[in-house]
Amino acid sequence: MKISEIAKLAGVSPAAVSRYINGGSLSEEKREIIKKVIEETGYVPNLTARSLRQQRSDSIGVIVPKFNSDSVSNLIEGVSTVLNKAGYMAIFGNAENDEKREVEYMRLMQEANIAGILLMGTVITPKHIGIFRNSKIPVVVCGQNHPAVTCVYHDDKGAAAEITRYIINKGRRKLAFVGAVETDVSVGVNRRLGVEEAMREAGLDPETLVRTQVFFTGEDGYKGMKEILDGGFTPDGVICATDTIAVGAIKALKERGLSIPGDVSVGGIGGSMAGTIITPALTTVQLFHRESGERGTRLLLTLIEQQREHPEEKLPITQTMFGYSLIERDSV
Repeated sequence: MKISEIAKLAGVSPAAVSRYINGGSLSEEKREIIKKVIEETGYVPNLTARSLRQQRSDSIGVIVPKFNSDSVSNLIEGVSTVLNKAGYMAIFGNAENDEKREVEYMRLMQEANIAGILLMGTVITPKHIGIFRNSKIPVVVCGQNHPAVTCVYHDDKGAAAEITRYIINKGRRKLAFVGAVETDVSVGVNRRLGVEEAMREAGLDPETLVRTQVFFTGEDGYKGMKEILDGGFTPDGVICATDTIAVGAIKALKERGLSIPGDVSVGGIGGSMAGTIITPALTTVQLFHRESGERGTRLLLTLIEQQREHPEEKLPITQTMFGYSLIERDSV
């Protein structure tokens, strides 16, 4: 089936169908009509032919730290929604939490026929920055904030402060923090700073915060919580850097015979499904990963179009921060 046939069925011009497929400007009425016809006919654009015809790539490189994560899954959903609508194909790279692999993927994608790169960042090293500054194609980072590249990120400090205030307001004063490794600035450093800020606001000395650093699995949260308990400290409030870490921490607390929230209040950050399937359900701060994926992808596509229209001009760098929302459940 050809674009002209789709246009005839939809009662619009072939140019309108082309604009729809390429993510161009189009009235919402025409967009819905064309979308309906495409769905009913099962039409699939020939992206390879179009790419050769226009001497442009219709592929976007998407680099993620790992796939088995709620936050990554939600981000990918947002990315895919925008790319599918715009007629782009995603080529994924799984860095497996290896910063060197992230850099290698970015180098390979520079050499391949890729229109742009979306990186879900965990660590930004000097090698990352070098690629950002010298990249021949647009790059957008989701999840971290750095002035050398366009970023879409979360208010990690504010989110951590919010859950900490909530726990303190429940009368908890002996606080522990099962934090993330601080090579990850957003999750590791900024969330710790948020906890400490909320403590100071409440008149508590952050030096009294008993904390440990772990990686991002439930097993790591379990080990981190055990480490704190084995050190002789029994908290009445625990803040965890992620919901998945919190699930492991809750298991460790229960094994010591501590009731939640009777003896200990536990809060997480992220708003993942993991917190809804445990007992008690986890009080957390919702972060908007899907929306950040959508926003980051739209920004990337805009940069790609700007580069195609004005290849001699330097692309702008912008920073977009998403907020958060407290979800009250049973663990606090």
